[in-house]
Amino acid sequence: MDSRSSFIQRFGDLIALLRADPGNDAAQDLALTAATGAVAAQAVEVEAGIHWSVIPEDLTLKGRLLARQVDVLRVAAGAEPHELLALARALSHDVTPLPSSPHIELEMVQRLAPPDGEPGGGAERPAEPSVQPRRAAERRGWGDRRRPGAAHHRGFERRRGADRRAGGERRLELVRNQRAEIARLHEVLGRAVRACAWDAALAAAVALVRLAPRVPAPERRSYGIQLRRAVPRRAIESLTDLAEREIELRAATAEVLRWIGLDAAQILLGRLVEGGAAGTMGFYYDVLGAMPGVYPLVTPLLAGRYVHEMRHGAALLGRLGRPDGIGQLAPLLSHPDATVRAAAVRAIGQIHDGPAADPLRQALRHPDPHTRAAAAEAIATWRGGALALLLVAALGAERDREAWHALVTALGSVGTLESCAALAGVAVSRRRLLRREGHTTGQRLAAVAALALAHSSTSRATLERLARDGDGTIRYAADRILRAERQRAG
Repeated sequence: MDSRSSFIQRFGDLIALLRADPGNDAAQDLALTAATGAVAAQAVEVEAGIHWSVIPEDLTLKGRLLARQVDVLRVAAGAEPHELLALARALSHDVTPLPSSPHIELEMVQRLAPPDGEPGGGAERPAEPSVQPRRAAERRGWGDRRRPGAAHHRGFERRRGADRRAGGERRLELVRNQRAEIARLHEVLGRAVRACAWDAALAAAVALVRLAPRVPAPERRSYGIQLRRAVPRRAIESLTDLAEREIELRAATAEVLRWIGLDAAQILLGRLVEGGAAGTMGFYYDVLGAMPGVYPLVTPLLAGRYVHEMRHGAALLGRLGRPDGIGQLAPLLSHPDATVRAAAVRAIGQIHDGPAADPLRQALRHPDPHTRAAAAEAIATWRGGALALLLVAALGAERDREAWHALVTALGSVGTLESCAALAGVAVSRRRLLRREGHTTGQRLAAVAALALAHSSTSRATLERLARDGDGTIRYAADRILRAERQRAG
């Protein structure tokens, strides 16, 4: 197809979409991109055919040019997308003024005035308005309509009573245009899969996925089956490879893979267990964690032979957030590997609707300090710090340095009145020669730094009180934090 034919087809598609389906942004972007590419290196001239004997259809480029009294459309090479979009919006409307731009020239139809002495001529008779005023009745007559030559809708296509919205002429026209667009996108998708053009296949698949909510409800199930068949396993694997290489395409690929469902989940879980490419673990988690139906495929990983399988299974159960996942994760708190225990504890902290309080208390009293540190992080996350008092109680008994700092950091991120009071108590309890129950200078400064994590009014008030009433070291540290916050605020 040459550039002129391609421009007429794609620019006409854009006008038809703006007129009949104005909310279909994805298809409009595809049509605009194709039309812009057709005139990127070569100028195009389109004649409306005002003298032709065959009148083109209304939802075509030439049909809309005739409707807006445009005889010739000239588009120079290198026309910008915003110029073409503005013209397409005007042509899709019946009264919007046609815009002018440096790359686009419109030659309007010349109206010839009848000579004097003929009916309708002469200066003594005023010209009739081009648009007849509407009749007084609320419903317009046939002659008052913008398209008086359009065919009558008969039989089941005729609107009747309460079905006007569901079975009216306008609705039927939208459905027909939608079906044509779906057929076109399926053709593009099939051609791209056969040619291994995965960029084009991804664009067509995303457009079809976003069209799914607009498909009539009785046809939606068959639409989904047809689309899933159009993306075979080979295409799913290649689209996943494409997303692993191109970070900017991961969001669109994730949208398609989530919609495909379990077929895509099996491939991603296989790659996750095998290790996958570097930097792709977060992509796998984002896709699988938003697919509720993948739960039965994830739970067997918790009983896997390898430690990394258990960690992946625990992390995915935390992303899924199902309350019954806590019962699957709780036995892992007694696993001999510390990384498995930490992954299970963090996953339990992400499940806010389940009975997570008891497993988190158990993990906070675990003999291993790494597990206690993970429990502190999970308690700060669970339900916005509803169990923060457990951290306050554990702070005085903790003797491991890393676990103690994890408790302080968790209290700072919670930012409640109780947690801020506990951190302030640590900051002002100075260890002296004859008083061994206090805290070292490093611990006190860590408590002050933790107060800056919540960015709440309570933590700020606590910092202001320490900057005013604390001793030299604490006052200086709190003042530095407050000054940095004021500078960030501008």
